[in-house]
Amino acid sequence: MKFSFHYALLFVVLMTTRVQAQQHNLEQLVELAMKNNYSIQSSMLDEAKTNAKIDEVKSNLLPSLNVTGDYKRYFKIPGQVVPASAFGGPEGTYSTLAFGLPYNLSTSAQVTQTLFNPSVKYALKAADLNRDLTSLTTVKTKEDIAYNVTDAYYNLVTVVQQMAFLDSNLISTDRLYKVTDLLYQNQLAQRVDKDRILINKTATETQLKTLKNSYAQLVNLLKFYTGIPQSDSLRIEIQVKDVLLPSQADKSGFRRTDITLLERQKDLNVLQDKNLKSGYLPTVNAYGVANLTYFGKGGENSVFKQVPGYWAGLQLNWNVFDGMARKAQRTQNRIDNEKLSVQLKQLEQSIEMEEINARNKFAVEQQNINSKNEQVALASRVYKQIQLQFKEGIVSLSDVIQSEQTLLDTQSNYLTSLVQLLQAELEWKKATGSLLTNISK
Repeated sequence: MKFSFHYALLFVVLMTTRVQAQQHNLEQLVELAMKNNYSIQSSMLDEAKTNAKIDEVKSNLLPSLNVTGDYKRYFKIPGQVVPASAFGGPEGTYSTLAFGLPYNLSTSAQVTQTLFNPSVKYALKAADLNRDLTSLTTVKTKEDIAYNVTDAYYNLVTVVQQMAFLDSNLISTDRLYKVTDLLYQNQLAQRVDKDRILINKTATETQLKTLKNSYAQLVNLLKFYTGIPQSDSLRIEIQVKDVLLPSQADKSGFRRTDITLLERQKDLNVLQDKNLKSGYLPTVNAYGVANLTYFGKGGENSVFKQVPGYWAGLQLNWNVFDGMARKAQRTQNRIDNEKLSVQLKQLEQSIEMEEINARNKFAVEQQNINSKNEQVALASRVYKQIQLQFKEGIVSLSDVIQSEQTLLDTQSNYLTSLVQLLQAELEWKKATGSLLTNISK
């Protein structure tokens, strides 16, 4: 089934600009949103940030080098209490001696390399999963934007079609008003007949102005989604091509991003539990230190001495007991994992319900749309015929108004069915994860 609506007056929304804008259809609008939408750009920056965090985690596998320096100027050198007998003094007495020089400068360089730390391994795996999660989040953001753009475009379609109906009705009403006015001037019609038609004409014009404002708002919304400045003009091609749902087999290649996100979160949860378990194991680091200290004093007997020192070692860190904190963390992690499992089942059932509802809704409206379109055409022909008969004096104005109301009702029913049909297609694409079909993820 194919729907194609064109409304020349609305192809261009005139905004203050010197450059004539290119005309865009739905696919082009979605493509434009994928490139320019600020939410998508923000999500892609999150991806870049995650990649930087991965580099940070990988740095834990590389050796680290720390250089420190320390300068001291002693105005009074600290003393130490020592037994006087060590220097030939009486037993049981102590002396205070000051060792060292007033000027001290020390420089150290220490290299540290992790030899064993299981949490680093799990942190690397978690970093890769986080990269997948941020990438999936970007895809989800793109799907949401594609949904919003399509929804706004479909609303635009219905508004344009409604305006086309009203514009056509207004032309007919205007002709009828002129005929009635002529009959009134020739005393073949009453003033009340003329006023009733004028009321209908004014109401249609008011409704048309309201719809034009709605159209402008929807265009501005599409500008926002596609990253187009509000001051620029945007020409939109109002056309809906072959609204059809794919078969069950056709949707097998699609997968909801929501599902994949939850699955990745469960994988991350498993890694977090393994990381917590690895906390029971010790960590081992190797290190080497190069130290150079200078001692000096001024005056006549000035001294400046350099004292180097070099050493290497292994450092063991083992948190033997943490007050059961790690056990409590693992319990929380297990509960989070169970919660994710529940959410996954809930989402799967929700998706299944969305698919069924969208397919059923589409099937009903697909059957209705053709008959309602025929009803609009039939009501339009009847309305024109009644107008001709009114001009010939065969029918009354009440018959004309009644036929006009019938036409309005059939048009409204058609638009309602059209909205439901397009919405069902959109909901189906959302449920089956095919919103970005033919769009690069």
